[in-house]
Amino acid sequence: MANTFIFGQVSLEFVDRPIRIVVPFKYQGSKSRLCPILSPKERRLLALSMLADVLMAVSGLGRVTIISRPGFWADRDGEAPLDIPVPEVRESELPLNDALNHLIEEQGRSGWPEDLLIVMADLALISEEDVRTITRVSGDVVLSPGRGGGTNMMLIRDPRFRTCYQGLSFPKHRDLARSLGLHIGYYYSYLVGCDIDEPEDLAEIMIHGHGLSLEVVTAMGFELSEKSKPGHSLKKLSGHRP
Repeated sequence: MANTFIFGQVSLEFVDRPIRIVVPFKYQGSKSRLCPILSPKERRLLALSMLADVLMAVSGLGRVTIISRPGFWADRDGEAPLDIPVPEVRESELPLNDALNHLIEEQGRSGWPEDLLIVMADLALISEEDVRTITRVSGDVVLSPGRGGGTNMMLIRDPRFRTCYQGLSFPKHRDLARSLGLHIGYYYSYLVGCDIDEPEDLAEIMIHGHGLSLEVVTAMGFELSEKSKPGHSLKKLSGHRP
């Protein structure tokens, strides 16, 4: 499998186990680090298009729930480019970790009917193959890191586990699993590791993208350029303004 490394045995034991896919999503104030090159409306449009790509990758693989702040429907105000059915939306006033851990606790009280697969909403390059493969990796917890120490996908099979997103969440999740005596599996993928946060990350969409986010970035007037500043490999065409 190109650009993919798996630590932990790929086990058929887990292939048919029910999965609930949880996608945390922030709409208002999303992608603030892209403000040097994108307007607020463009950032919201990009965030929604990446969410659509993630939903396309996970659709059909299990029950899908979006976790978002209250106002998910009202705040979109007709800007959503989603052309696929939007799954269940669970609105919560709680901070991200509290909202996710509340869901884990609910699953535990219900006898753990489904494993939980948490997938970040800004994984514009993710594929259905990535999602299927991580569900086949053995482990009480399976971690898939992002660049810079984050956790971009995480499969939870044990109700004792809790999320600790923010900052260097990958080592935090790894250390927590170890402290609980849980078996950890790992799924390393370059494309899953590419969450879109910084201006230079848009080049990854231009190079590797295949979905709605690629269409949106292209429509915004960006193109690849070998003459850009070091560390930046795209430019915005004249006539396109944030």
